[in-house]
This record gives sequence, C-alpha cells and structure tokens, in this order.
Amino acid sequence: MTRLQAGDETVVADIGTRYGTELRLFCQRMVYNEAMAEDIVQDVLMTCCRHDAGAKPSGSLRGWLYRVTRNRAIDEIRRKHPNVRLSVLGTKDAMWSDSAIPLDPVTTPAGKAIKEDRARRVKMAIDAMDEDLREVVILYFFQGLAREQVAEAIGLTLSGTKARLAKATRILREQLAGLNDSSL
Repeated sequence: MTRLQAGDETVVADIGTRYGTELRLFCQRMVYNEAMAEDIVQDVLMTCCRHDAGAKPSGSLRGWLYRVTRNRAIDEIRRKHPNVRLSVLGTKDAMWSDSAIPLDPVTTPAGKAIKEDRARRVKMAIDAMDEDLREVVILYFFQGLAREQVAEAIGLTLSGTKARLAKATRILREQLAGLNDSSL
C-alpha cells in the first residue's frame, strides 16, 4: 500500500498476481461475463498505475481494489444494460458451482445429485436478490472479505454493512429453508 501510494509502478504486477484471480471471480459474479470481468480487472490494475490523487488507495489495499472493481462493474452494467436487472442477464452455472459449493467425488451418485441441486437452489436464491444484497453476499461469503472490507468496498458504514448482511442472510434462510443436509 505504501509503495502504491508513493507511485511505485512495479508494485502493480505484485498486486495483479496477488489479487487478480479473486477480483476476476468477484467481477464475473457481478457482471456474468468472463471477458467483461477480465477487462474490468485490467482497467482496475491500470488505475493503480495512474499518478493522479483520485486513483490512490485509501484504507486497506484489498478493500480499495474491491471498491474500484465493484464501481467499474456497476458502471459497465449500466452502460451496456441500463434497463435490465443483473440477474436477468443470464448466468453460467460454472461461475457459481465450481467455487461456491464444491462437489465431493467420494459421495454416491444420489449424494452428488443432492449437492448439485442444493448449489443450483443457492445460486438461484442469490440471483433473485436485489443487487445491493447480492453483492454483500458475494463479497462476504464467496470472496471471504471481512465485514470491514465489505463496508469499504461498497462504501457503507460498518453498521450499514452488517444490517445488509443480516437482511441478506435472513432472506437466504427463508428461501432455502427446505434444504435438508441430514439426507446426505
């Protein structure tokens, strides 16, 4: 963070190596398009190289990167699909199932089918959420950010982030109440 604030451009490659994959995965979950996500993350990394004061990070580096990535993703979605809700854009199941709920190859075929169905239902429940709740769920549960980092990434207070996370969790519990793990 200190090297980046000082204008050291060699740190950008280190940032790309360290955070590039997780930022791309987050962005794919936001925009539902791998190529667009790649372009957005590259643009964010280029933002790291800029020397203007507005491009310099404040707070934690990871939180700043997620905030810039999130804002760029939202801008791109609004530019390309101004009247369409994000979840209507169409998704690729692999974006969610491969990293969200991994399948256990040791289980029986029936167990695999149950897990696949569970992953599909979780994905559908998350896709049905409002964008503000969905992004909190993605950042916290799937990207593994701390509540403070989520707050920084979306530009809310910590208490506002906790409230959104609680609401999202409550909605998910209600929608997924029928899932039963005891059958596995």
